[in-house]
Amino acid sequence: MSTINCPQCGQENRRAARFCKSCGANLSPTRLAPAVPEAGTPPQREAGGLAGLMKAIKHRVTGKEPASSLQQALSPATTRPMHAPEAPATPQPVASPPPDRPAAVPHSASPAASLTIERLRPLPRGTTLAHPQDPRLKYSIVVARELDRSIYYDALDLTCPNCQASQPNLPPDGLCQQCHIPLQPVLIHERRPRLNRYLSNADAQQLLHLSAGHPNILRHQAILQYQDNTYTVVEHPGRWGVLTRGRQQRSPDEALAGVVQVGQALVYLYEHGFAHCEAGSVSLENLVLVGGEGSVKLADLGTCVCLQLDDAQTMRAQANSDLTFLARLLFYLATGHDLPRTTIDLAPPALRPFIERAMQGQYDDVRDLLADFSSLPSIPLRSLKPSHGQATHPGRRHTRNEDAVVTFTFDKEQDRHAVPMGFYLVADGMGGHDAGDVASRTVNQIVADWIIKTKVLPDLRKATRKLTEDVPGEVLVQAIQEANLALLQHGQAKGGDPGSTVTAALVIGDVATIANVGDSRTYLLRDGRLEQITQDHSLVARLADAGIIQPEEVRTHPQRNQIYRSLGHKPAIEVDTFTRQLQAGDVLVLCSDGLWEMVPDAEIQHIVEGTASPQKACDALLEAANRAGGEDNIAVIVVEME
Repeated sequence: MSTINCPQCGQENRRAARFCKSCGANLSPTRLAPAVPEAGTPPQREAGGLAGLMKAIKHRVTGKEPASSLQQALSPATTRPMHAPEAPATPQPVASPPPDRPAAVPHSASPAASLTIERLRPLPRGTTLAHPQDPRLKYSIVVARELDRSIYYDALDLTCPNCQASQPNLPPDGLCQQCHIPLQPVLIHERRPRLNRYLSNADAQQLLHLSAGHPNILRHQAILQYQDNTYTVVEHPGRWGVLTRGRQQRSPDEALAGVVQVGQALVYLYEHGFAHCEAGSVSLENLVLVGGEGSVKLADLGTCVCLQLDDAQTMRAQANSDLTFLARLLFYLATGHDLPRTTIDLAPPALRPFIERAMQGQYDDVRDLLADFSSLPSIPLRSLKPSHGQATHPGRRHTRNEDAVVTFTFDKEQDRHAVPMGFYLVADGMGGHDAGDVASRTVNQIVADWIIKTKVLPDLRKATRKLTEDVPGEVLVQAIQEANLALLQHGQAKGGDPGSTVTAALVIGDVATIANVGDSRTYLLRDGRLEQITQDHSLVARLADAGIIQPEEVRTHPQRNQIYRSLGHKPAIEVDTFTRQLQAGDVLVLCSDGLWEMVPDAEIQHIVEGTASPQKACDALLEAANRAGGEDNIAVIVVEME
């Protein structure tokens, strides 16, 4: 029988074998690095795994073991955690956690260390990824999205957020096997590590902490560093997309807005001692789109490096890498092409000077580039006129209506032109008895008053002209946060538990800024396609986003009402915001769950397209929800742009 010797342990194996029967090493000709031992395989006597760690400890205490064993044991885990098809067991790292500044594994530690593999192979569904430093932290792969240089995974955290039970593998329904609460989805980015460079434990922990402090960075949970692969685990953003997939061209102002979002995040990292890109290393695959065509966010801080404050040359190189990163991003958003693969002449003339100056290192840093954007001339607003209808009903199962709506429209004189404005809000109160009714009315009153009296009227010029400030979004966030504090104080004073979901849209000219907390929704109907702009803050919706259940199952799932974000329960509340540039004929639909749980999206679209006016559409939607059962209060606003 033809055999092959394992490059890791020397054991003879069948030539056709994919994995070593002794140590589990990958014998594939395209992946010769050590692999994960199968479940039940006893520790080997070679360096690596538990035996390697014990040898390293013995060497540290007695000095009797060779240095190479210590160096291997203290490196990041030497395998890409991956199920062997013959034994789909939970993979574990074969080396101990890396020290504060782990040394690179020498070439002699792995025969494949010098091999370059052009493309990663995705982990299959059900693979369990274990934290190299804390085996209790485990994640199960659900869906893989391959890119040129990296892979994104929708995955589940196998530790139940409710009872803390650790699941042995991926539950088919995404529920904890003990308490039947939905498990938390996560997003994982797999990439090659920088050559001979790993984050220290202290730097990794600091980056995890920093990720929670900026709205344009996805909140990080872990950075798992293996010898051949690095996995960055972030909270699942809901509906998301890969920036570099699809190659959609944006308008110049939309491209600038995306670069500003990312640039502000880079400035934040810089102020805390980190550059996003290692000098000479630039990749747009660290960015994702959240909320359909919405915000651009950083999804992987594992590429960050500490600023070398005492080395002016390195500092300059780090700044140039971040500037090059933003220049490539601006070009990509404006053209749909990658700058190194084409000519800069494709860039819109208004944006070309910024790209050229950034690529040539003419800016001191990212802040200098963002400040230069203000030299652009004001962007004229297109005057679209909104018309709307509204309706609300207690439904067929309730006598009290805890849903509420508010709308107002007016014109504002600006630059000798009348700029149409509109504000629309749906609130769904919760809490039982009169608490829900009070909650929805409170949200409506405070948010509307805040926008009218405090911000919109005096700041309209700034809100519609400043590219580097998302003023309408800030207005909505501040107003909703004020409503949240008012509900919290009311509950503390009265001993009740008032809560509310909310979705709101502020339309200025042809730009709509949309906000939401909870599972009240805003849709955009354009050219025969109904798009849900907002994201439901419910555990079941996150299972759908991660691919565990189908989107249509959310409407009937028994735990669909488990909302993890709503007003009135915490002093600090995160508000999602989205911006859309509108066109004539566009229709916005704002509604509570009493509508969308009863009426499928396809039917909502059919009703809106088949009615003669926004008000008739609202009346028909209300009737459809009640005809389907009317199990909850119903609220809906339809806004048509003319």
